[in-house]
Amino acid sequence: MVEAEPVVRPKAARRHIVVTGGAGFIGSHLATHLIRLGHRVTILDDLSTGELENIPPGAAFIQLDLGQRQEYGKLAPLKADAVFHLAGQSSGEASFTDPWKDCRSHVLSTFWLLEWCRMQQVNRFIYASSMATYGEPRYLPVDEDHPQQPLTFYAAGKIAAEAYVKLYQTLGVNTTILRLFSVYGPGQNLENQQQGMISIYLSYLLAQEPIVVKGSQDRFRDFIYIDDLVRAWLAAWENPASYGNIYNIASGTKTTVADLLVALKNAAGYTDFPVIWEDNTPGDQHGVVGDTTRVCRDLHWRPKTDLLTGLSKMVEYEQRRRKIGN
Repeated sequence: MVEAEPVVRPKAARRHIVVTGGAGFIGSHLATHLIRLGHRVTILDDLSTGELENIPPGAAFIQLDLGQRQEYGKLAPLKADAVFHLAGQSSGEASFTDPWKDCRSHVLSTFWLLEWCRMQQVNRFIYASSMATYGEPRYLPVDEDHPQQPLTFYAAGKIAAEAYVKLYQTLGVNTTILRLFSVYGPGQNLENQQQGMISIYLSYLLAQEPIVVKGSQDRFRDFIYIDDLVRAWLAAWENPASYGNIYNIASGTKTTVADLLVALKNAAGYTDFPVIWEDNTPGDQHGVVGDTTRVCRDLHWRPKTDLLTGLSKMVEYEQRRRKIGN
């Protein structure tokens, strides 16, 4: 499990938080921070992409498919104070392989989970949405009011799930939607070649294989370091200003593929490295950068980790992990 950096302790007393997708990259980091802050955590995950080894010590774990209504019997004894919903298929490219599975992963799981919260009187729900919902931006940086135009089944599922989250805000569940941009950091799954630009490129680099890039070098992203994301999530959690609101969780910084490759090589100690250029993947955004005005204003949050620092931490973690593994 990745060593998490300290986070400012919330003023609230010990709470019971349900983290869906807690066996994955982002969910496991969030669960680790919550446990360190003294909270009780229950992780829900179907382990389709998550790993048991990612579940932090001290967390309870229930394996289930949140998109299947009959599975919710497993949650009968739970009394939770909040649900942090991160579970779901996380690749736009992969969503074209099985659109129905992707729909169940995002839309049905979010609906049934919200309905469970309403029936169990769990009055706090935070949903992990995505920058992918904006499609090809009409203007940059994109703010939360930018039109949503999905290019993938994944993005369409996120938009549909957001609609249910907004509905349940009117039904007694205090909800917040966080649209996550390109999250990266130590512990990201480098074996998944369909999700995470940084993790994909780094996997080739550390294996000393040519980096395969799908698309042009002038494409660009907004990368947000995992610890900055966790701070934003915790800032939203018990701040009433976030109830019923939507926030971009981004760095606000544009990084092209060309610049990213240079930064990765520098972080790994290479002066040069071979690159193989291939065609775009289906539904791939050319470029997106997030406007963080609203989250900075409402939650008094700002990203602290620049890209080179974050990449260096990620590379050091992976090199150390592989050395120990050998």
